Amino acid sequence: MHLVAAGEKMHIAICGELGAGCTEVGHLLSEMLGIRVINSAAIIKSIVTDLKGVYPDESFGKFKDQVLSGEVDLDKMISGEIQDFLEQGDTIVEGRSAFMLLNRSDVFKVLLVCPLEKRAKHIAKRRQISIDEAKEDIRVSDSERQHMVEKMFKAYWLDPHYYDIIINTGLYSFEETAKQIQDLVQKKMKKS
Repeated sequence: MHLVAAGEKMHIAICGELGAGCTEVGHLLSEMLGIRVINSAAIIKSIVTDLKGVYPDESFGKFKDQVLSGEVDLDKMISGEIQDFLEQGDTIVEGRSAFMLLNRSDVFKVLLVCPLEKRAKHIAKRRQISIDEAKEDIRVSDSERQHMVEKMFKAYWLDPHYYDIIINTGLYSFEETAKQIQDLVQKKMKKS
């Protein structure tokens, strides 16, 4: 299904708190709209694959050390890779990487939020860890997301003014959330 005019591209950023369902909603929406979905894992895999092609003797361990030491700015690399994906065609970016699109006017931006207890249960089940471990993972991840947005845009990551829509997935299923986003994207595309 193509919702945009020829030559126009549809880009959606599904930002959210860890455990709010960005991955699940992103994949459901991808199926509904027939467009690809990418996240940090896919983007990093693409970066590593590109590096292997250019530097075949370079080890992933060395690359990781360069990221940790600050020699390599992984966020800038991810941002550049996202730009490449967007130029190729319709794309949904979900999770942490989606926050890198907050300053783009050509992206439909969604923020998923959810009560901590529900997020912790979701992460504990998905990662097969305890609720307490899940809460710590959430604390760390949410802090990293805030830090990245502050560093890149000097902004607060949960500022509602950056988003076209904010959905509390504590109130709606992932399927209902994806459907709400689909409906709004279709309305926006018809107005364009």
